[in-house]
Amino acid sequence: MKNIVVSVILILLVGCNSSPELSPEQQVRNTIAAIELATEERSLSGVMEHVSDQYADHQGNDKKAIKQMFQLQIIRNQQINIFSVVRDLEVEGQFASAEVSAAMASRDVDLSNESNRLRADTHRFSVAFANEDGEWKVRSVSWQRGW
Repeated sequence: MKNIVVSVILILLVGCNSSPELSPEQQVRNTIAAIELATEERSLSGVMEHVSDQYADHQGNDKKAIKQMFQLQIIRNQQINIFSVVRDLEVEGQFASAEVSAAMASRDVDLSNESNRLRADTHRFSVAFANEDGEWKVRSVSWQRGW
């Protein structure tokens, strides 16, 4: 029941993503939350709607490659559990950057508990966003292991 309530709240926040009452920083945070929720729901379309058609990263990946990576994760993992913390977030005009630490597990475990995070797969993500027609889209991501 708790997951349903959290999901509904996140969906409502995402629905307000382009609302003028929300600051650009809050809109980006909502986008990050929406991506996390879509990932936990194993929703390929839910994740990809937040990825820019102009996506390109330093490893040579484009939007198509990111889609294939995510499809592989869905196939490999019948469950995806994520706990994330936005470490830093900066918005400058139509662009934003965020540093996000994420602990991920393929089973139901409380990742908010630090000892459980130590056993999880942890990564630190540097994410570049662009505001495209009122929606914040991921333009690039780099990542490294660790919290």
